[in-house]
Amino acid sequence: MKKLILFVTLLFLTFLTHTGLAQELLVLSGEKSQNSKRWQEEVFPVYEKNILAKNLPVKIVPVKGKLFPEWIAKALDEERVGEIFGTPTFIIWDPKEEKEIGRIEGYTQKPRFFSQLKEAMILIGKGQHPGKREGSDHREEGSGGKTRQEEGSSNSSNIMDHTYKTPEEAKEALKMLGLSGEIHSH
Repeated sequence: MKKLILFVTLLFLTFLTHTGLAQELLVLSGEKSQNSKRWQEEVFPVYEKNILAKNLPVKIVPVKGKLFPEWIAKALDEERVGEIFGTPTFIIWDPKEEKEIGRIEGYTQKPRFFSQLKEAMILIGKGQHPGKREGSDHREEGSGGKTRQEEGSSNSSNIMDHTYKTPEEAKEALKMLGLSGEIHSH
């Protein structure tokens, strides 16, 4: 199975190379975020050696407290970037269209990051938008934004805005949103 995934990833990356569809990986890095610092120490020095770096160069975007750089704030206002809930947030950016086409939120460890990034690129290749967030008038690092829908709202694509009656419903929502994770119940 791992060989198949690696083959599909390499095939997709070869396709990107030959069609000129390069994107950028924007790393929204909080000045006080320990996980942002860990990513910069653990991943950034080796990223350029990874096959993904050829078509997905890194651009670190500093987030200072409650302030985003002006161009990110504008992209948030124009809904070309979804709501930012914390740092680090990894935005897969289409520089031609000047908009987000995928994302990964948070950082735990280097192997998981590379696995998530490869999975996100495969989903983008299939026309999906991994990790998509709706809404954009958020200005605080990790605040959750001002426009969260009320609890129990059924028209949100944010998995955190829903309560699911069964683990199967929750798993189906994860799949629909292009996410993976564990199901927790209380």
